[in-house]
Amino acid sequence: MYTKKKKKRSLLNKTLSVVMTSAVCIGAVATVSAFTKTVTVTDGREVVEIETPKPDSKEVSVVEDEIGQSMLSAFSIDAVQESEVEEDSLVMVSTDIGTAFADLDEVSENEIKIAEWRSIVIELRGEKLEKDVPAGTVEDALAYLQIELSKDDQINTDKSTELTDGMKIVIDRVTYKNVTTTEVVDYKTINKDTSTLYQGESLVDTYGVEGERTIVTKEKYVNGKKVSEKQISNKITTEPIDEVILNGTAEREPVTVNTYSGDMLVDEDQGTITDIYGNTVNYTEVITGSSTAYTAEYGAICSTGRLARYGVVAVDPDRIPYGSILYIVSDDGFVYGYAVAGDTGGFVYNGTNTVVDLYFPTLDECNSYGRRGISVYVLDGVSEDITY
Repeated sequence: MYTKKKKKRSLLNKTLSVVMTSAVCIGAVATVSAFTKTVTVTDGREVVEIETPKPDSKEVSVVEDEIGQSMLSAFSIDAVQESEVEEDSLVMVSTDIGTAFADLDEVSENEIKIAEWRSIVIELRGEKLEKDVPAGTVEDALAYLQIELSKDDQINTDKSTELTDGMKIVIDRVTYKNVTTTEVVDYKTINKDTSTLYQGESLVDTYGVEGERTIVTKEKYVNGKKVSEKQISNKITTEPIDEVILNGTAEREPVTVNTYSGDMLVDEDQGTITDIYGNTVNYTEVITGSSTAYTAEYGAICSTGRLARYGVVAVDPDRIPYGSILYIVSDDGFVYGYAVAGDTGGFVYNGTNTVVDLYFPTLDECNSYGRRGISVYVLDGVSEDITY
């Protein structure tokens, strides 16, 4: 029967593949016992001497019978030193019950050496893995576990560091991503003086157009989580177009309007009119268009509740708000004078561009007035009392 001289199991169990056999193996052992020899198996710090068939059988077996009931009939070799085995030698393991062998061309000096192992912890992307690897460096362990590092990955120790039991190797996967964003670039507004316009007049010579700025940011991710970002470029990719506004510098001479009752002076630069009585008042707007005339029975009430009378005129309230104080002059020089926007009429909807319907006391006056071109000055800071 095969015999075992010495046995230590702590590290050897990592490299020996155990196959339980039946009692049939016992007969096989007895048959070949006369052709056995001693082979030393070294597993790092542990040494086991076993009885094997002679070299010409090329079979190495381990038999264990500790309690007379179970038998150990085979082992696999995880690592064999190259100096002790020919280059083309092949290690084979069979898992069939009762058959297990190492097919070796030669075992030098009857000795087989098995590599020493280390138990380490690999933390990869935040996940911890406990692994047994051959003794060596951190770089050797990564190669054995087929873990490749990119040039940006981070590791908590030098790759040349020797492995120790319980060593923790932390690997952070580092990636980068470029993110492109755009921003609006406002245009500038440039004011230029021109004598082709009167003072107070302005004209847009060139309309402004917004530009565009392109920003590229490099984002850093560790184990899939963004940890930082850095701006790597910031430039205007579309130039804005400045807006150019022309402002008038020419002086305007006051305009004299001749009327049947006298002269009315209009100063457009100052925004004032001087009425036929010599009173100067401010205006905010001049509305031009067509005008008509209307009359009503004495005591008639207008839409604003005012009594129909001379100086109460009908308007489109969306164009001239009710209560506005006006000064009205026709294009042919007729001065209606001061009025209040106090009524409205059907002309608002007939599309005739009628600006105002003037009240006259009699139908004859209305017929005499007819339809005329008109300038309506919207006054500022004048009381309605002036219309009486």
